[in-house]
Amino acid sequence: MEHASILIEDHFVALGLTEARYKLQRVDEVLPEEWGGGAELDEILENAPAGLVSFTDIGWVAHTAPVHKLRLFASEDSRGIPIYAAAPNKGVALALMVNTQLPRAGQVYTFDIRDVTDTIVEPERKNLDKVLAAGQAGIAECDEEHDGWWVW
Repeated sequence: MEHASILIEDHFVALGLTEARYKLQRVDEVLPEEWGGGAELDEILENAPAGLVSFTDIGWVAHTAPVHKLRLFASEDSRGIPIYAAAPNKGVALALMVNTQLPRAGQVYTFDIRDVTDTIVEPERKNLDKVLAAGQAGIAECDEEHDGWWVW
């Protein structure tokens, strides 16, 4: 647990967080299957370098320590509707977008992915910086119901 604590603290330093509360608890053996435990997580735990993991729509994503800040990537789905992903790089953003859109598209589609983190302006920016700093990769949406940006 001491090594995990050092990784978490390195993660917070890399994100520029000065104060953060956390609780460490080993959960790899007690995660419910619907949360993605099992063979996929076992593979990461056995082969990935020490670091952090995020559970996303594409499954478990390993991050080497310290974690890079997440960025907001944008593209359009096959209907031309904007789709956003909070991800550490374009590769992870692409995997998230493909996994989300592929079952609906029913066709081959090419995503033109752009990093829009620094181009989103107020009032659309809202809580974007806090969401990206939280470190959860996934599909990002902005709406009034969630009072700004959120990741799923």
